[in-house]
Amino acid sequence: MHLGLRGKLLGLLLAFGLIPLTLAILIGYAAGRAAITEQAEDALREVVERQATQLATELSRERLLLRTIAGQLPRSAALLRAPQDLLSRLLIQSLPEDGVFDGLRIVTTGGRILTSVALRNTAPHWPPTAPATAWTEHHVVVHRSGAQALAYLLAVPATEAATEAWLEGHVRAEDFRRIFAIPEHLMGGAESGLLDRSGGAVVITHEHAGPDLAAALRESSTIEAPATVAGGRMGGADALVATAPVTETDWVLVIALPVEIALAPLARFRNAALAGAGLLAVLILLTGIPAAATVITPLRALATAARRFGEGGRPEPLPGTGSDEVGVLIQSFNRMAADLERSREEIDRLHAQDLERAQQLATVGEMASGIAHEIRNPLTGVLGAVELALGRLPEADSARPLLEESQTQLKRIERTTTQLLRYARPPELRAVRADANLLVDRALRVVEPQANSRRVQLRVEPAQPIPVNADPELMVQVLVNLLLNGIDASADGGTVTIWTSRHAPEAWIGVRDAGPGIPPQLRGDVFRPFFTTKHQGTGLGLPISAQIVRRHGGSVRLEETPGGGATFVVTLPLAEASEEGTET
Repeated sequence: MHLGLRGKLLGLLLAFGLIPLTLAILIGYAAGRAAITEQAEDALREVVERQATQLATELSRERLLLRTIAGQLPRSAALLRAPQDLLSRLLIQSLPEDGVFDGLRIVTTGGRILTSVALRNTAPHWPPTAPATAWTEHHVVVHRSGAQALAYLLAVPATEAATEAWLEGHVRAEDFRRIFAIPEHLMGGAESGLLDRSGGAVVITHEHAGPDLAAALRESSTIEAPATVAGGRMGGADALVATAPVTETDWVLVIALPVEIALAPLARFRNAALAGAGLLAVLILLTGIPAAATVITPLRALATAARRFGEGGRPEPLPGTGSDEVGVLIQSFNRMAADLERSREEIDRLHAQDLERAQQLATVGEMASGIAHEIRNPLTGVLGAVELALGRLPEADSARPLLEESQTQLKRIERTTTQLLRYARPPELRAVRADANLLVDRALRVVEPQANSRRVQLRVEPAQPIPVNADPELMVQVLVNLLLNGIDASADGGTVTIWTSRHAPEAWIGVRDAGPGIPPQLRGDVFRPFFTTKHQGTGLGLPISAQIVRRHGGSVRLEETPGGGATFVVTLPLAEASEEGTET
């Protein structure tokens, strides 16, 4: 007992100290991870979009420079006949010294090289074919040696007709890598590369990352402008992979950022927080053990006294231990034990009274049901005798009004006993799939004669077929009862409206009258047995209706009706769509 109580106290201290902290760490880490990941995605998207735009802009600038140079060359036939040294001088003179091109050449569509100049100390890596590609189909091409990219080339028409000659510009891979380089401060730890859509490397920042970047590009389901970011792998670890196409090329800029690098600051914070939680646990144990020892003895005595008192023994007052919380608890226990001892006898006495009352009510209920059942048999005979006597008496006989009144009252007693038995012994439920609108039609046919006699108009507002699982006979009984109540509440010439609607997963059937309505103070009693506002009502119609609907898994409620009147709404579960067959 001693060790168990101490362990519970220490467990509570640890739970209240560590659980909130641990939950805060875990929730904070999850929220921080989501926020940092989102920020990293936004940063990747911005960087890759900016770099792709920069590359497209650089290519456009270089192509514009080539057009400027082409504009200084001889036109058409003169260009094709011009000496090679003249064309070379024109190319060298027209190219800025600090330009990105390290070589230019003019080639005909048929493959003849009119001139080729090198603008650096080393010769350009020209492709073996001239022109380098079908320039009417491509805007830029990469010249490779195996898998290594040596240079890329741009071209513009050297004459008015693009089918005659082309001016090709050569840019070394190392110069292009300088243009392509992403500043380290923008995306530290990220791997980047420029690849064609098939995964071939154009420029890779670090060669070891080339296969991973190519694999990430191949796994990308969509490559859309301006940029997309998705999950991927880098070096065997999870990474965020951003891709952006370079306009007017088949190149794709790929930047991959390992998730662990993005989350490194958060991971350090998490580890520090967990270490702090461990230190807190040690402090709780060091301070909690002595504190627990000061309350174990009085609490053990209190537990012993409480157990003795719970077993029916007479409680002995416990000695007080001071004015601290434990002392106040023991004093409160002493007072509580004395009060409970005084209350025990009173509770036993009241319990005996309640048990006796419950037995009496159950006996009364059984007797009422039995009496109602016994009354029906002789009542049927008496009613038959009265009807027989009425059939034999002349219309002008003075005894006839008395017998007719007797017949009316006997029928009223019969209806009351029938409703009482129906409420006490509900009939068996035989639910089938039925259309709520057809149930409404059947109920309307039953009450139509009474509505006509009261000059009350019946208005129907049906919906599309609404399948429900219901006992047709019992549900028609419910609707007939609601309609008769509405007819009774409506003045001559009034209107009773019945409507159906679908509110998945329920079907609603509403009955609305234009009568005086039900006062607010009585609305809570309308479903109570034997409560009625009618002079000759039994007060069982609505309780029986509510009981039937509840057995169907639905409900009946009274709603506010703007402009007066009362609206009762029956809700029933919709039938499953897979069920077949409809019965009414």
